[in-house]
Formats: sequence, structure tokens, C-alpha cells
Amino acid sequence: MTFRLLRFATVAAVLAAAGLGAGCKPKPGTYVATPTAPAGAVDLDGDPAALLPYGSVLIANLGAKEIANSTVGGDLVALSERILPFAKEIDFEIKRDLDRVYIGMYSFSGADLLGVMSGRFDPAKMEAAANKGLNTPFGVVVASTYAGRKIYTVANVGFTVLSTKTALVGSEAAMRRALDRIQVGTIRREMAPWMADWVSQPGYPVLLASDVTKQSFGKTVTGFIPWIQGVQYVRVRGRFNPDTSYGMSGALTYPDPQKAQQAASGFDSIKKSFTMMAALKMIGIDPLVRNAVVQAQGNDMQFSTVIDEKQTRMLIRLLADWVGSGTPPALPSPQPSPGSSAPPGTKI
Repeated sequence: MTFRLLRFATVAAVLAAAGLGAGCKPKPGTYVATPTAPAGAVDLDGDPAALLPYGSVLIANLGAKEIANSTVGGDLVALSERILPFAKEIDFEIKRDLDRVYIGMYSFSGADLLGVMSGRFDPAKMEAAANKGLNTPFGVVVASTYAGRKIYTVANVGFTVLSTKTALVGSEAAMRRALDRIQVGTIRREMAPWMADWVSQPGYPVLLASDVTKQSFGKTVTGFIPWIQGVQYVRVRGRFNPDTSYGMSGALTYPDPQKAQQAASGFDSIKKSFTMMAALKMIGIDPLVRNAVVQAQGNDMQFSTVIDEKQTRMLIRLLADWVGSGTPPALPSPQPSPGSSAPPGTKI
């Protein structure tokens, strides 16, 4: 998975905020989505989530307007403009013109992402800028046509304006899947019901749901946090609080309560480990862990964390450096079994 394709998923995860909840729990066997609505006339603006192709392993719903107008909105807007590097050339301002973004992650040809953006777009300005030639920090923008739509691509990430209210951005494979569905008129919601329920909650500008039953976290991740193995579903939601604090809450779902309890104990042990906290401090995310509260509830390990505005800005700068370089912060070598030192019966 290239880190350029991970930009949207990263921003979605890091923006999540406070309020612990365990609703919309996924049920075993329901993660395979099936079409639930009949195909109808192509409405490009009615339901942005309906433009996401079938088979998503992650869905995120971002209230861009609320995020941009938060106390750290200016920092986030600057970061977002790196994701769409030619925004100024087409007179597109995140804070002014973007209302909402739905994101889907897929595995069509490796790792694929699609973002459905709702707001105000000018197809004529996009085409005029492309005709003049657009150079970005990630390369030259190349214009092409697919399924009757103009696509503007840079570094394997495409952008197309569907209407004055809706645009798509994402990897080439995901873009083509979406445009194929539009061309044949099969626009309908095709996501797992539990995902749809979770990302439709009111009152949260950031909502994320992921099915990781067929994903691998890799040896580097499991070396640091062995209890992450066995996770089936991930849910995150959040908002910016009136006191300017920022937080993240949600749940990791495991096959059984025992594994959920082990995960909660393992997470708690991280905060007690000098080595682990030092490693997290090196990459700037130690406040998220230090302030976290976790508990096992059924098959879920529920979590919540809150950080202040200063810490939030530090995380945004970390993300900005990541997006600018295309490379994540380096991690030191994992220590033996750092997540299994807590007594198995430990509870919060």
C-alpha cells in the first residue's frame, strides 16, 4: 500500500474525537455486503455514499465543514490542501467549498481508496487549469477520459468532477469501478449494514468503520502490540469538544470475550511500559495512548482518549510531515512481548 493512497484513511483516523459508545455492534457473518436497494436513475448528488463501489473494507464519513471550522481547522485545511495539491489552481478552498467526504478503502489491485466529496466544484475551471498544465509536488497532472468522464491523475491518484456538487478522488482502480457503476446506472448503497449504521450517526464529524477479518497487520505492528492479532472489526467516532480538546473513541471487536479482555489488559500494559511510551513519544502519538481508557465489553475492547488543542496541533504537524514526504515516521525495533505483561485479569 503506497502512503499516498493512505492519506485519506490517515486523516480520517487521526481526526476522530471524544465520547465512548458501543452501539451498532457488527454481528458475526454480516460483514459481507449485499445489494439492499434496487438500481434506479443515476442521482450523482442525492447520496454520496451510494457512489462508493461494492466490497469496501473501510468506510469513513467526514464532516469537512465542521472539521474545518474547529479550533484547529486552519491546520487541518493546510494539511488537506496537500492531499489535493492543485486546489488553488482550480479556485477550490477546503474551508469554503467542501462540505462532506465519504471514503472507501478496497483491495481491487492491492490497496485502493476512493473519496466522494460533496460541496461546490467548477468543472470548467478544472479543465481550463489542466489545459494550461498543472505541476504539483507529486508530479505533473495528466488528463484522460474514462467512461465518458475527464479524469485528472497525479502519482496514481485521480480526480474527477461529476457535477457542480460532487467530485471523486482516489486510486485509479477504485475510480474506474465507481465510474463504471455510474455509466451503467447502478447507483445504490452497497456496504455492510453495520458499517452503514455506524457511519450514519449524527453529531460526529468523524466516523470510521472497518472490516479487518481478511487483513494482516504485519510483523512490525504485531511485534509491538501482539494483542492486535485477531481483531475483526474496528469502529471509531468523534468530535471536537467545546473546551477545544480533541479525542478518539470506539471499539475493536474480537471473536470472543476472552480475546477482548486480553486486548484491554495488553493495551493498559503499554501505558506502564517505559520502552513502549518512549517509542510512541518518538513518533509524537504518546498523548493518545497516555490519556486512553479501555474496557472489555462482550467481544469488544472499547476505548476513548482525549487530548488538548496543543497536542492536537502537534499531531497535525506530524501528519503534514508524513504527507509531504510520503513516508511514515520510523519505528524502533520492537521489544519482546511488550503487550503481554499485564495480569490476565486486569480490568479498568
